[in-house]
Formats: sequence, structure tokens, C-alpha cells
Amino acid sequence: MFLKNIDAETRQQIENLLALYYKSGGGLPVDIELLIKLLAKLIDNEIEIIKDFIIKKGGILSPVQWGFRIYVGYTNLLFQKRFTIGHEIGHILHTFDYTEDVPQQKPERESNCIFKNMGEEYICDDIACYLLCPQELVIKFMEDFHNIPCQLELFRKKQTSPFTARLKLISKIFGIPSAEFYRYVKRQFGEEKILSLVNST
Repeated sequence: MFLKNIDAETRQQIENLLALYYKSGGGLPVDIELLIKLLAKLIDNEIEIIKDFIIKKGGILSPVQWGFRIYVGYTNLLFQKRFTIGHEIGHILHTFDYTEDVPQQKPERESNCIFKNMGEEYICDDIACYLLCPQELVIKFMEDFHNIPCQLELFRKKQTSPFTARLKLISKIFGIPSAEFYRYVKRQFGEEKILSLVNST
């Protein structure tokens, strides 16, 4: 099961959001702006995105009187921005109680810019990947990993392995940073599965 470390209530909220997204005509790659609009509707809170904030990478989620404000760093990489917003969606759904007048972090899940709760941060990374990579497609890619086209000539100069080349290709299809995608796949499928793919490519 994907998202093994997430409570049933949060997982249901995630599934409800994805169901609403595809019912509303959303397609692939996931339209992160549409996802945010639908999330705001689902949780009955406003969500404002401030792009190109002064931080270079990543984002900051700020609860306000009317909902949430997401500050996105000024990286020029679109896929990094999409992943950052997906990560902050993870915090909204998993870290915060948004039923209060001003959303509050759940005490056991608190995390901030200075003292990060790394367990919570990894969970929100996983939520971002789950939102951006449909589970059934990730499973299909992993089951059919050896048949994924691998343009090795593009990677020979960098001495990149066939495994890494394929993984990078998949992450580009979904529009997710390859490092975060690798960690996600490793956490969902287990290190043994990853090592078997590495050793057989």
C-alpha cells in the first residue's frame, strides 16, 4: 500500500481530492493550480500562492485568518515549483487542523523552517509524489521497468547507469525532481525491490 505511514483520515482526504480533480476534467501531468483550487473548495478555506518568493528553493506554508498562504521559492524550474506546492498541500492535509478560525498545526506533527520535523517532511514529500504520480502508473512503470525506453547515449558522458537513466525519464514524465522521486519509490517499494532493479539493468 502506498502512503503506509499516513493515517486513514488523511489518506481519505487525499483520495477525495484526487477523485474531485479527475472528475473536474483534470489530466496528466497534474495541473497543480487546479488541484489547489479544488483543495480550497474541499476544505472550505482559501489558499493563496505567492510565487518567486525570496527563498531560492522550497516553500513556506503560512496559516492566516482566511486559510493558507503558500510561498514558493524563486527557482526557475517548473517541476520544482510544482513539487513544492504538492509538498505544502501535504502539510495542509496532514500537519494542520484547518477547522479552527486560524489553522493550527497538530501538536504531534509540528514542523517549522528552523526546527523541522523530518518525519513530517518526508511524509509531505510522499504526499506530493502521490498527488503528482498516479499510483497505478507508478506500479506499472516499476513492473515494466526493463521495457522503458532508455536513451543511453544521452547519459554515457555522465556515466549514468541504465537504472538511473530510466528513473530520471519517469520523473520527467511526471514532472517531479528525480531525487525526490527516487526517495519516494524507495520508501513505497522498499530497498530490496530497488536493489533488484539496479542489479538487473
